[in-house]
Amino acid sequence: MQFKKSLMTATLVTLGGFAAMSSANASGTKSSEFGITTTITSVCAIDATAAAISFTDIAAGTAFADGTISNKKSAGDISVMCSNDAPYVINLTTTGNSASTTGEGLMTGVLGDTITYQLHSTLAGDAPWGNAGTLEVTGNGVSDIGIGVSTPVLHSVYATITGSTDVKQDTYSDTITASVIY
Repeated sequence: MQFKKSLMTATLVTLGGFAAMSSANASGTKSSEFGITTTITSVCAIDATAAAISFTDIAAGTAFADGTISNKKSAGDISVMCSNDAPYVINLTTTGNSASTTGEGLMTGVLGDTITYQLHSTLAGDAPWGNAGTLEVTGNGVSDIGIGVSTPVLHSVYATITGSTDVKQDTYSDTITASVIY
């Protein structure tokens, strides 16, 4: 019996040793890879609230040659904030003459008379600013490149009264919508 007990102990110790050796020899390292990605899309914001244009008081019948009804700069600028290096185009649409794509507007008085005007992107008045611009073809819009969503790019708007001011004494106004395509 003693012999069987010793044989059994020897067998268990031997099996345990093989198991320990197998564990020590079986350790290794395997690797696998995975990726990480993100997509940043262009964003733009536009603020035209500061770009109001006022011709102040004009005497009825004032002629274009007088200079008081031509090349008025906006009180502030249109501010555009776009992603860094994102191309964009600003288009202007007048409410009083919404059919126009070339920046021709129509100010209407409370009493019903109207005065026409033209929007420009330059002080010289040689570049009409309308709403026919696209990213592919700037057309009569104004194009630029964004420099970051926290850094505004400013664009001045100019206007010239093109119609007769020989109208009723009144206050004439129109609304212009500035939109950005990016």
